[in-house]
Amino acid sequence: MSKKVTVLKKLVKGNKSNLSLNFYPPVFNRKTGKYTRYEKTSYFLYNDFQSEIIYYNDSKGKKQSKVEIVTDKKGFPKKLILTPAQKLHNKEVLEMVELYRAKRFKEITKPDIYTETELKSLQLAENKSKIFTDYFKEKAQNATSSAGAWSGSYGHFVKFYGNILFQDINKTLIEDFRNKLLNAYQLKSTTHKISRNSAASYFIRFIQVLEMAYDENYLSQSFKGRIEWIEEEEVMKNFLTLEECKILFTTDFPDEALKKYCIFALLSGLRYSDINSLQWCDVVEREGINYIFFRMKKTSAFQYHPISEEAVRLMGERKDKTDFVFDRIAYHSLNDNLRKWLSKAEIEKKVTFHNFRTSYAVAQLEAGADIYLISKMLGHKNVTTTEIYARIVDKRKANTINNIILGL
Repeated sequence: MSKKVTVLKKLVKGNKSNLSLNFYPPVFNRKTGKYTRYEKTSYFLYNDFQSEIIYYNDSKGKKQSKVEIVTDKKGFPKKLILTPAQKLHNKEVLEMVELYRAKRFKEITKPDIYTETELKSLQLAENKSKIFTDYFKEKAQNATSSAGAWSGSYGHFVKFYGNILFQDINKTLIEDFRNKLLNAYQLKSTTHKISRNSAASYFIRFIQVLEMAYDENYLSQSFKGRIEWIEEEEVMKNFLTLEECKILFTTDFPDEALKKYCIFALLSGLRYSDINSLQWCDVVEREGINYIFFRMKKTSAFQYHPISEEAVRLMGERKDKTDFVFDRIAYHSLNDNLRKWLSKAEIEKKVTFHNFRTSYAVAQLEAGADIYLISKMLGHKNVTTTEIYARIVDKRKANTINNIILGL
């Protein structure tokens, strides 16, 4: 295939035209890592005709601008008289841009031009001098799931190391960050350490961002299989039994919205974020069974979730598709009032709203539901995540062994 490099003119304000190069076929740009047909230059020409800026709204209603040639009544461009200095400028620029065009043509047609592998190496060498901390911040801010873990991971990295270049990332620093996380205090506290499981979650996000950097040619090697992970501790989750839930729900409390959230969470196993954002368009009926079809906020996975008739009655009368099913409540307000409600019901367990999800899982398993099905209902990617609820059930069963004593 024959290759071409031509000079393009683009009208700009001030009765000028900027010059750029056009490549056919597209050439590889080592700075962007992509193929391109265009290359800007710093050269411009003085036009011998008038032009003006035209403002308009695009199809989305956004204000845009473009430069157009000014014409006379007959439709011909209105002429401008160039000064001798402007004419000389144009002559010299045309000569220089032609030399540059010829140079670029020679570069892309000579046989010893850089291969893509060589260009990747050159780009890697350039990327290593960039700031890793800024890259980490961008990835954390754009995270679509586990935003709290991403924020905590980035926050602790900045606290420990500040601005670090990509060339400073090595196994020693990674292991040092791991060890620091295991002994770290919460970002806004000097007395409360982060849990081992939080440290594990933060470290996972750190390794994830390193893998992203490797894939995007900022690091020359992957560390994923070369480091020691932080193993999570198994935590027995607090929860309310069905009997305790009934006591709570029959205890008078002025916050009716809170009551609906808690009952619906127990009946469905949904997280706060999914209940809070639930709209009527997410609720559908199929063959007499009501389902919630939605994207889970935490995992971004789609969930097709059947709900009981009692849960349907709790939602109340159907409204417009875009209306929220339940009143919107801030999570901190939800837990503050839940603590007051628990105290009034004389329930001394320390639970948060999220523990109703545990209550749902335990109640289902105790009723004989299949753990695999419960895993799917909870939106767990792996059934091993659900097994902790099964162990809670096993422990409760063990507590019943002395309920029958014959005394023989």
